[in-house]
Amino acid sequence: MSRQYSSYTVTEVCAFWAIVISGFAYLLGGLIKFITSLMKDIAPRTIALMNNIISIMVFLGNLALIVAVAIPAWQFVKYRKKAWKVVYWIALVGFALGAVLGLLGGLGIF
Repeated sequence: MSRQYSSYTVTEVCAFWAIVISGFAYLLGGLIKFITSLMKDIAPRTIALMNNIISIMVFLGNLALIVAVAIPAWQFVKYRKKAWKVVYWIALVGFALGAVLGLLGGLGIF
């Protein structure tokens, strides 16, 4: 039996769009990586460009997933003690920093 909604929660909407965006981003990134591995004879600049696109796709997938996870996690800690909120923000900033550093490393910036 299906549930009928008159309205959707923010968590449900974020979770749905995050899984759609991250699914397409990871799929497209994986396809580009597969095509790159098959075409070893193409120019190194083309491979570098394709690797940059893969890094951007993975980054977008990570961003979509963090949005889907961050909102319900905030709902969990919102009414708890201050220590819970501090841990939440440290973890969120740590994840965001790791995602950005992963993107920059994948693009060959450092």
